[in-house]
Amino acid sequence: MKVLTALSPMVKLHLSVLLLGVSGIFAKLIDLAALDIIAYRSLFTVIALGLFVASTRGKLKLNSIKDYGIATLLGVLAAIHWVTYFISIQKTSVAIGMIALFTYPVMTVLIEPLFRKKLPKPQDILLSLVVLLGISLLFPNLWQQTEILNGDYILGILAGLLSALSFALRNIGIQHYFKHYTARQGMFYQFGIAALLLLPFSSTTPIELSWYDIQLLIVFAIFFSALAHVLFSGAITLTSAKTAGLVACLQPLYGMILSLFILAEIPTWTTLLGGSIILSTAIYETTRGTKKLKKG
Repeated sequence: MKVLTALSPMVKLHLSVLLLGVSGIFAKLIDLAALDIIAYRSLFTVIALGLFVASTRGKLKLNSIKDYGIATLLGVLAAIHWVTYFISIQKTSVAIGMIALFTYPVMTVLIEPLFRKKLPKPQDILLSLVVLLGISLLFPNLWQQTEILNGDYILGILAGLLSALSFALRNIGIQHYFKHYTARQGMFYQFGIAALLLLPFSSTTPIELSWYDIQLLIVFAIFFSALAHVLFSGAITLTSAKTAGLVACLQPLYGMILSLFILAEIPTWTTLLGGSIILSTAIYETTRGTKKLKKG
């Protein structure tokens, strides 16, 4: 943990995005419904965070009733984000779901300045639109789809946009109203609230979980959930929600690279072009964010 503490905010941010990019593999490995995976992942993660804080003699208690209210709201936003993201994928496709979700950097650069009583900068809006272009190129078959826009399909798109909005608001909320707490405290309450909200709707009881699924859920919770989200939340408090949002767009690119080595999926030229656009934008934003930190 001392090694992680010594890392710079930008390194923490990129490491968290890499871990989150890997986490999608567990959706295929764990033989449970999407909501069940999210519910039990939240439960195992909050247990892992609680044990870690207790072992390091840290504290989970918040300073005021108002802060408990903020923590609850952040947890609700996190739960909405996770559930609506999976609904989006189920109603449409993985490609549509991911592109809808990754509109959140655009939403962030548009919404975050309002919390500071400022207008978004044209440069930030342009960067976000460039990132969206890059993400769309990661899915070259997207524009060849011929599905009829029925009610479920439109619902899936709207769910993806709601997922993006809730994620953007959660990130902004952490930075503006919860940055005086550690990332461990923030994520403990967010995962705890998510578990309380989702477990009652789970179709799988705890005694029905197989030992194999429990093992995967533990690994998922500790390394690709608790650690990843703590690093990501910690990076947000030291950079900005906008910077974190743009750099997080590397997540699909990391997934593409992993699929190349693990699944032998060779990317097309449009996928490589999209990845290059995302990588270039993220490097630029990382460099700009690092300069702001040094000046600050």
